[in-house]
Amino acid sequence: MLGIATYSMKGPMQALIAVSLFSALSVWIAPFGLLVGGIIALVTLRISVTEGFKTLAVAVVVNLFLSVMISGQYWPGILAMMEYMLPVWVMSVILRQTNSLATALQFAMIVAGLGLIGVYLMISNPADWWLALFNQHLAPVLEASGLEYQPDMIADVANMLTMLTAVFAVVLWFSILTIGRWWQSELYHPGQFKIDFYQLRLPKSTAYIAIVLAITGLVLGQETGLISDITAVVIVGLMFQGLAIAHQTVAIKKLHTAWLVGLYILLFLFPQTMLILATIGLVDTWIDFRSRWKKEEL
Repeated sequence: MLGIATYSMKGPMQALIAVSLFSALSVWIAPFGLLVGGIIALVTLRISVTEGFKTLAVAVVVNLFLSVMISGQYWPGILAMMEYMLPVWVMSVILRQTNSLATALQFAMIVAGLGLIGVYLMISNPADWWLALFNQHLAPVLEASGLEYQPDMIADVANMLTMLTAVFAVVLWFSILTIGRWWQSELYHPGQFKIDFYQLRLPKSTAYIAIVLAITGLVLGQETGLISDITAVVIVGLMFQGLAIAHQTVAIKKLHTAWLVGLYILLFLFPQTMLILATIGLVDTWIDFRSRWKKEEL
């Protein structure tokens, strides 16, 4: 991956060639979109906002053109732009101006939250809307192929799908941004990314919002809905702060990296791990674990 970043930084033309290639490949193989967003972030962070926007524009044009050529529809290209291009560029601009991963992460959380509010304003019951889409498009395909499915399980997934989409967006955008920041660090400022990530700390307002949302959810007794969906977005943001604490703890205490590997495995296998990390991030707002442990080492 670092070789891709090195080639992209040889000049503006190389960056445009690289982003065009991977944008084209992402039409068929979605994970290549991570590289597209990473290149956009790297160019924006290292060269300029203008050059980053040019890279973004080329990636969007290539993706839209191929989407229309292959499927006759432009919406896959629009979806790709919103999934791993435009938000990442904006977050890169914010990171370039503020030098703060936390500020960029907070922007992603705000965008996802506003998106959720917009969805609930346009669709009175998003779960029913997702279920209707499934029954209209996927159910006939499954039935024609003879595959069985459980309607109750599909209904449960539909209840969570709006929330999962928002959470996925925040995780994806911030992960792509960190790829671009890591590339920049490795090429020009070795070790700087580690320092930046260790310092990730969301403002206290995020913690207060998390508490208010949690109390509101308990009072209303809603397991699904706008409040619970926005709460999930706040939780995923605090989860990244919890991860930063975990990484710095391993570094300060000189623990084996197997602890971090195990943590990510748990995070992948058990979603509850996200809540634990978010709780650590929330408590850190007032306790500041990292400063305490640094003093202990001194």
